[in-house]
Amino acid sequence: MRLIHSRSRKLIVFPTLMLLTLSTLVTANPPAPTVVTLSGTFQAVNNGLGDQTEPDLDCNLTAYTSQDGQGLARIHYSAPPSNTDFIIPGNGLDRQPDVNGNRIGFTEDTPTGPIVAVYDATTLFRTDIPGANRSHPAIGGDLVAYEDRSYFAAPNQSELGVYDLGTQTDIRLTNDSLFDKNPAISPTGNAVVWEKCQTDGFGCNVYGAVQTSPGVFTTRALTTAAGENRSPDTNGQIAVYISDRSGENDIYFQPVAGGAETRIAIPGDQRDLSISGNLISFESQPQNQTEYDIFVYDLNTATLYQVTNTPADEFTDRIAYCNGVGRIVYVSAGTDFDVYSFTFQLPSAPPPPPSPATEINNLIALVRSFNLTPSLETALVGKLQDALAAVNAGNTAAACTSMSSFISRVQSQSDKKVDPDEKSQMITSANQIKTHLGCP
Repeated sequence: MRLIHSRSRKLIVFPTLMLLTLSTLVTANPPAPTVVTLSGTFQAVNNGLGDQTEPDLDCNLTAYTSQDGQGLARIHYSAPPSNTDFIIPGNGLDRQPDVNGNRIGFTEDTPTGPIVAVYDATTLFRTDIPGANRSHPAIGGDLVAYEDRSYFAAPNQSELGVYDLGTQTDIRLTNDSLFDKNPAISPTGNAVVWEKCQTDGFGCNVYGAVQTSPGVFTTRALTTAAGENRSPDTNGQIAVYISDRSGENDIYFQPVAGGAETRIAIPGDQRDLSISGNLISFESQPQNQTEYDIFVYDLNTATLYQVTNTPADEFTDRIAYCNGVGRIVYVSAGTDFDVYSFTFQLPSAPPPPPSPATEINNLIALVRSFNLTPSLETALVGKLQDALAAVNAGNTAAACTSMSSFISRVQSQSDKKVDPDEKSQMITSANQIKTHLGCP
């Protein structure tokens, strides 16, 4: 069976699940943020025969599903420095890998229904979580969240469950007749987010559960707005998700424990969110284009970076940012589906400008370096010292007045008393100080 790409967080292989058609209403868009090209290194993870899909990673460990075209699907994984490609022991019907630390959670289809298993890439030990009709695992810390279809006969009446690998206990997070699906869990396991939809797959809202003590979760609706709210992910502090309430699919985020919601206004459709630390990776389809490219948004600096710019369609990207190095794994659609990675470091932020007090002291030193007449140097330095005293006292208005007086005194000097280049340097520096002070 060939995997079908939807706009949910993972690729879907359930034949009973419907593809989700999102709204295409057109509304006015706010101004787009400036896009910066992100430099880095691209590398093929697996571009061999068959379809390679559903990639996920955590720091250096990468996993993905490989389908051979003959009906067999296996979970592959690799890690530096060797980057040797290994296969998780399974029955050839494995899918939906999710990586946390050295562990890989995945779904395995069996004659009695799908099960969830966890494989440790360090110990090479596999754990099968008890219970059938469970799928789509998300692993964080010792917790594995999953979709549970054991309670109802209808496949779209799934519940959300959590299994604690440490205590080997099950926790049922939801208890309703709705379609609870597409879970994501924070790296430490302190928070779970998912979609709660009507049984036809529409009318979705994002829910979150925060673990307040071992095995105890507080659950709340993160969205209640009209439209479709989908593809959630969380870093443990905030939840990010896609909503079409603006007329196109945009990114929103809010504190997972409750707080104000923020929209990231980017023209075109966004999909396939992933968050690591303060970085969100996603695909965006510019207006009037058919393909999606990969972007990264930095919540700290509100900077939008573009990663890919190709005629191929990229999807299902996941991001991990560890020890100052970022990695993204994604699927590129050509003649078949292949998995690639992108490794990068964020550009260094420019140093903050010096404080006005530091700038005034620097200007005093500059004035004294110019060999002016003693009376003129004393007069100019005196005005700067008055400005410095006002800054230190928090009196910006007085500081601005002293800086204007300094500029006027410099401008009144003839070229015989002050070299024109020196005059220009003093006036430029003084005007810069006034700008940083916020002078009118």
